Amino acid sequence: MGRLLTTRIVQIPVILLVVSVLTFWLIQVVPGDPGRNALGQYATAEQVAAWDAANGLTGPVIERYLHWLGGFVTGDWGSSFLFHVPARGFILARLANSFLLGLLAFVIMVPLAILLGALQAYREGRRSDRAITIGLMSVSAMPEFVIGVLLLVVFAVAIPVVPVQASGAVGDGIGATLSVMVLPAITLAIASLAVLTRMVRTGTLATIDSAYHRTAVLKGLGSWRTLRRHVVRNALVPTIPLLGIYLGGLLGGSAIVETLFNYPGLGAAIVSAAERKDVVLLTDAIIVTGAVSLLALLLADVLLILIDPRIRFERGADR
Repeated sequence: MGRLLTTRIVQIPVILLVVSVLTFWLIQVVPGDPGRNALGQYATAEQVAAWDAANGLTGPVIERYLHWLGGFVTGDWGSSFLFHVPARGFILARLANSFLLGLLAFVIMVPLAILLGALQAYREGRRSDRAITIGLMSVSAMPEFVIGVLLLVVFAVAIPVVPVQASGAVGDGIGATLSVMVLPAITLAIASLAVLTRMVRTGTLATIDSAYHRTAVLKGLGSWRTLRRHVVRNALVPTIPLLGIYLGGLLGGSAIVETLFNYPGLGAAIVSAAERKDVVLLTDAIIVTGAVSLLALLLADVLLILIDPRIRFERGADR
């Protein structure tokens, strides 16, 4: 465990540094002028140039990057040109919204995937196994925005049980917040459910065929006790790395779903910043998103070591 944490502590800052360099450079070469976007099409070239100079968007790219990096590391994340607010507070607030949405999607997705995957494994080759596979593959073939639109048409238009737009309702109480989060969360969960269920099914089949599972059955352990103590824990081992990837993406914000539902998350803010070439907000938000994803992967690695003792033994033997 200590070896893993030490390695990740060294790797994460290096990865984020490389991401920041690539992000800052790509933003510079993408067509568009932040000054023109901020002042409008009727502003003169002199006014645009003066606005760019006042906001530190002129000069060599390396100098501007080093200036941004120094401010970011020291906590001065600059101000958003698009939203006219300090970037740090805005990004952290949007990240908190994305965190709540991603957490709800995760709570929906993981138990359902475990249930469906275990059911398929225990009924391998039967009609129910094939039916679940076909249903999940059919849903996974649909883009996220199509799933979201269908849910909106059914549950916000035909049966108006939730609002169409999420903007303005987040933070107005638990009931109002959940009502606007449920459809985006279900959309995110459905989009990743098929792959995760398949992984659980594969892990469960491998566990059922193992010697220790057959021994537990021969000893007379009940089905539920065998499933809880032997199957679920071992079946989740190959699934945990995938869960880390999904968790990082969910917590960092899903741009498509948040934009579709007008949910005030970090993903939607990144889309808006990219459209208007808000250099400061876009760079800060991408680095924060990358940090969240890397921390989620680290959490998955730690859980993998805690759940599977063989990993601890193998790493100890290597030393």
